[in-house]
Amino acid sequence: MTVDDIASLVAELGDIAGALTEAEPEHKLDLYRLLRLKLTYNDETQTVRAIVDLGAHRWDLVRVRGGT
Repeated sequence: MTVDDIASLVAELGDIAGALTEAEPEHKLDLYRLLRLKLTYNDETQTVRAIVDLGAHRWDLVRVRGGT
């Protein structure tokens, strides 16, 4: 992907962070499940570790140098 391709893709996605901030909890839950988001809270450090599994099925949208 070129820089312009990436910029275009980001522009199409819009303000995801803003949308998530305003979304209802049940809608966020659906998205987090689809992303396979895993949150682990560490009580001692009061931090959260977030892991997202984008999965192989999402990479079919990207081709590297014309690959199939």
